[in-house]
Amino acid sequence: MTETRRRRGDLLRGSRAAIPVALGYAGIGFAAGVVGARAGLSPAEVVLLSLILFAGSAQFVFADLYTGSPVTLVTTIFLVNLRHLLYATAFAPRVRGLGALQRFGIGAQLTDETFSLASSLLPGPLQSGTWMIALNMTAYLSWATGNLAGAVAGGAVAAVDGPGLDFALAAMFAALLMMQVTGAPGGRRTVAVVVAMIAATVMVALQAWRAGPLNLLAATAVAATAGVLLSPSAPEAMEAGA
Repeated sequence: MTETRRRRGDLLRGSRAAIPVALGYAGIGFAAGVVGARAGLSPAEVVLLSLILFAGSAQFVFADLYTGSPVTLVTTIFLVNLRHLLYATAFAPRVRGLGALQRFGIGAQLTDETFSLASSLLPGPLQSGTWMIALNMTAYLSWATGNLAGAVAGGAVAAVDGPGLDFALAAMFAALLMMQVTGAPGGRRTVAVVVAMIAATVMVALQAWRAGPLNLLAATAVAATAGVLLSPSAPEAMEAGA
């Protein structure tokens, strides 16, 4: 009974933690659903795509390219989503004590926002995968529901690229960054701010030079490397590795 209650508590806590991301996903998912409907996809196809792909930027790419070359479509989506390998690698130590099935489920549903949110909220390795699974599933269902609503609305929506939806994803990331900054001790807070500035600078510079799907991956790699080097625990980690 105690174990059942603990799991229920983890489910509720994980679902509540996902609320900020779920609200953002509902809005962005609605836009993705409208874009998919206007591209010729039925509501059922839009929802199926959202459940299988579960990647906002890649779903917009799909709507633009699915009538063209399959090779171009698959390659572009692969490159856009390649950054998730970095997320899974960074998150792996936190789920090392879980079973293979739980690790697979958590890794398969990691997104930019759930990775950032979980990284800021978790003090250490996961003792139970229930919390993270609940967080991921809440975000997942919100995304799919938003897509369905947008696909059904379809042509009834005059515009989905207004200032609100345009800035929703950026605003969500800004809020997640603030959670990491305000909840961290002094040294780590400084590192979080510096790394965010490095990521933004590299991304803007690359986009100004030549826009492309690899820019996000490059900016992420540079910022992640800077984070490791600047982290207060970096010297100890390097000495341990040596």
